[in-house]
Amino acid sequence: MDVKILEKTGLSPNELKCYLALLKIGSASANEISRESGVHRVSIYDALRGLREKGLVSQIMKANRLLFEAGNPEKIFEIIEKKEDELQKAREIVPDLLELFMAEKQRQEIRSFKGLSGIKTVLNEILTSKTEVLDFGAEYKIREFLPYDYPRWDKERCKRKIKMRIVANIKIKPTKIPMTSIKYVSSEFNSQVSTYIFDGKVAMVMWVDNPLGVLIEHNAVYGTYKNYFEYLWKSAKD
Repeated sequence: MDVKILEKTGLSPNELKCYLALLKIGSASANEISRESGVHRVSIYDALRGLREKGLVSQIMKANRLLFEAGNPEKIFEIIEKKEDELQKAREIVPDLLELFMAEKQRQEIRSFKGLSGIKTVLNEILTSKTEVLDFGAEYKIREFLPYDYPRWDKERCKRKIKMRIVANIKIKPTKIPMTSIKYVSSEFNSQVSTYIFDGKVAMVMWVDNPLGVLIEHNAVYGTYKNYFEYLWKSAKD
């Protein structure tokens, strides 16, 4: 019988030793319990007090001697039930803690970048994607702003076997990009912003005089933009 498992109910090792000793020898003084259990006399009264508080030990006076007796082991069921109630209350708090955790994560998961060096950081993030990259907007502005870096970036993307789907303005048709499927929308669909949707993230690059980038890592935002892209993809033409 592995009685040490009873420590999981909240019994300290010394309390468990004293309780088992009392079950074995019956009514006994503190000194007798100390000898039987091996718990040092310095610690015996703390252990016995803990057992009394848990309802597992009672004390009696007999022939002017203070003796201790073990309580019914079924009392341990009550201790377990109390623990279970406490654990259930703890479980009920977890969703609130999770909400706080996610709120904090959401505040930290929006990053902004300035200038061409910042935009390169965004593009390098895309190269870490484990999913295909969905892209719409900006009519290939990336080649205008990064004429030397873009070819190297696209070559690295292909090397890493990251596929892309692009919804582009009909004005740039025909355009061929390796490992990429392209569909086109009306020339009225005009934008200075490239939007990349990948790997649970959304990256937006604003191709203005001093380019700006925003990287958002948020499941709800990612899902919304992905759904929007799929709608565009269905509406676009080859």
